[in-house]
Parts: sequence; C-alpha cells; structure tokens
Amino acid sequence: MSYPFLPGGIRLPEVSAGNRSTQVASKAHFTGHITFGEGHGRDVGLESNLEEKVALILRYAPTTVDLVEQQAFEWYDADGECYTHYVDLVCRLRDGRRIGYAVRPIHRVSAGYEDELARVKHQSLSQGVFDDFRLFTERDVCPVALHNATHLHSVRIAEPDADKAAAEVIGMMRGVETIGALRDRIGMEGTGLRAVVRHIGSGHLQLLRQEKISETSQVIRVMALH
Repeated sequence: MSYPFLPGGIRLPEVSAGNRSTQVASKAHFTGHITFGEGHGRDVGLESNLEEKVALILRYAPTTVDLVEQQAFEWYDADGECYTHYVDLVCRLRDGRRIGYAVRPIHRVSAGYEDELARVKHQSLSQGVFDDFRLFTERDVCPVALHNATHLHSVRIAEPDADKAAAEVIGMMRGVETIGALRDRIGMEGTGLRAVVRHIGSGHLQLLRQEKISETSQVIRVMALH
C-alpha cells in the first residue's frame, strides 16, 4: 500500500510496515517519523529519542538491508497465558538473518521486563521468527556510529549527475583512497563529496577504520557497481 501522489507528481513515502501505529504525539516523551530507503522510501514510526538514535545506527550499519518497527510477537508466560510483545525494531541483514531489538532506557529495564524479554527471545528463536533478539539501551549507543549514521541519512537524496560521476571514479579504484581524493577526482565540490558518502551508505564503499566520516577518512571498494 502506498500513499497517493500529491499535486505536481510528488510521492510520499510508503506507509509503515509496523503491526501497530506509533503515537502521533505525547506530552511525556519524543515521538516522530523517519524515512529510510531509496527513492520515496518507507516511513518508520518512532516513540522516543533513543529509538531514533538506534534506528539510525541499525539502518546505516553496513550489514543491514532493511529495518521495520513494531513487529508483533505472541509469547507465553510461565502459566501458559498468551501476550503480545511489539518488537521495537527488526533488522534484516545481508546474510538473510533477522535480528529483533527491544529499545529501552536502562532505568526502565526492570527485573520483570528482563524476564519478559528472555521469554520472547527463547520463544522467537525456537520458532524461527528471529535469528537473535537483543536489548538496546543508551549504553549501547556508539557516538561514532551515531554520527556517521546521521551523516549518511543527511545525504541520502540522490543527485544523479554527481552519483554517476562518483560511480565512474569509484569503479576505477584500486586499493585504499581517501574520501577527499575521490571528491577531487569527481569534482563538483560539496556535491561530489556527498556522492562519495552516499556510496558508503549504499555499501559500495567501506571505511577502513571506525571513525567519524571526514575528507581524510580512508575507504575501500567492497561491492561492485552496476
């Protein structure tokens, strides 16, 4: 299902793939939406600032191909009573694995909640719903990963001329290059720089080491360009 085209031919993102709608607004905490994916993309609902950070980090990890939110899973307690747990974020990886994530501030992780997560993990893995199920708190937020994910998200909109020129330059890469050197070969200054960074986001380039993306960052080509 898609949203309709707006006047002038502008297409809104695909609707969320979540099994429940996220809150539109709250006086108590952050709510919002973010769009991931190429082209018009798909809407992902968020119910906390931490969820936004985690969604960015997971979606722009080199191993991720898709991210959806609020996936329903029915689980049973020790008395056999059935409940529904909405998994905050689910990652589909390049190797086909599906990883579920519960996202919660550490001060809200009670013993009862940990017991629930342990049961959800055991039952979801044994049923083959997920290949792993993990808790993600603010302690797991890597500042470098968040910085890079935010950067990658900010340049996600395609710029066809620059992207084509970047693909040609990257296609001739041999070994290690800096982002700045690739930008200089492409030309177009900031436009060329954004095109190089987009190729990191698409998985065609990979940072040689874990660091904040900059002109001096070294990259290698890890995926063929088509």
